[in-house]
Amino acid sequence: MPSHKLEISLPPKVILNSDVVIDVQSDDAKLGELRISRGSIDWIPGKHQASFRLSWERFDEVMRESGTRRVPD
Repeated sequence: MPSHKLEISLPPKVILNSDVVIDVQSDDAKLGELRISRGSIDWIPGKHQASFRLSWERFDEVMRESGTRRVPD
């Protein structure tokens, strides 16, 4: 199973015009970058510059349809 590393860069205050950026690595190789904003969630795979964008409503649908349900600990 790959080892994952997450690196988070947070803005100094409430998210207004700056995205929260999470760098995702798998076995020490960059898997991609997750950008979280007020209007959407974006995924930039590998070292690409183009991103895949979902609205929060669509993200909710995708997670409910394709995600694995977990019961809180």
